[in-house]
Amino acid sequence: MTPTFRNQIDTIPKELKQRRRFKKRYVNDGKDVDTVSLSSSSYDSSLSGSPKKDGGQRQFDTAHSLKDEDRYVALDCEMVGVGESGHQSSLARVCIVNWYGETMLDLYVRQRDAVTDYRTYWSGIRAEHLTSKDAVDFDECRTRVSEILRGKIIVGHALKNDLSALEISHPWYQMRDTAKYEPFMKVRFNDGILWPRKLKDLAIEKLGLQIQPNGRSHCPLEDANTALSLYKEYRGHWEQVMDYKLKRTREIEERKMLSDVLSRIDHLDSIFNNRMQRVCLKSHR
Repeated sequence: MTPTFRNQIDTIPKELKQRRRFKKRYVNDGKDVDTVSLSSSSYDSSLSGSPKKDGGQRQFDTAHSLKDEDRYVALDCEMVGVGESGHQSSLARVCIVNWYGETMLDLYVRQRDAVTDYRTYWSGIRAEHLTSKDAVDFDECRTRVSEILRGKIIVGHALKNDLSALEISHPWYQMRDTAKYEPFMKVRFNDGILWPRKLKDLAIEKLGLQIQPNGRSHCPLEDANTALSLYKEYRGHWEQVMDYKLKRTREIEERKMLSDVLSRIDHLDSIFNNRMQRVCLKSHR
């Protein structure tokens, strides 16, 4: 009798048998992948604490709230212009505050290139700030900021620009950007596309707070605290949105992992069938 997969099952390596059982369980039964079998460890499940519903607002267990608050920081940076006409931005000042608005870091950064535009009207930066004994070089600034941000959830406005100037990357699920939060954005044209709004406008509309008055330069400490206040005000809905995005991301990753496993099974099937065909040929000679 010609060998078949079913009557030769005992000759299959243990790993292949396990993979076939996996395939039968999840594919033949028409079920999705089990999150226990293919768990994603990329995300920290404690980011949002233990949510509870109370009057339509998301609440947090006290223990988790205390833990979460220690993990939040707000960041804001100011730039100066370098290069021809000063159009290229260069990091000049970095400010970080904690959940309670207390200053954790406030650094001026010595420039690696000649400054062609201090942008003082907006940045408040002057030459003496960047040449003082308290100013630090870029590498030291980047190291100190990285140490604070590691494992933290960052709040800020247009964080992409600040992190780019710092040459630091950060996981998207640990960022709360008031420029990218959809309820804060606005359609500018008739194309339905949402655009970020100025932090100044959000502060007056959402918080009744006036910042960046005409004739006064921006204060990064004030801007960081304003972004943090906006986040706190809308934290409940914001975290529900983040939970949904994380869930969808996990589902996509788990399906990809399942697809990879099934592809491996198919590859092993092909190897097994080829071997069985060779065995059959030899047995009939």
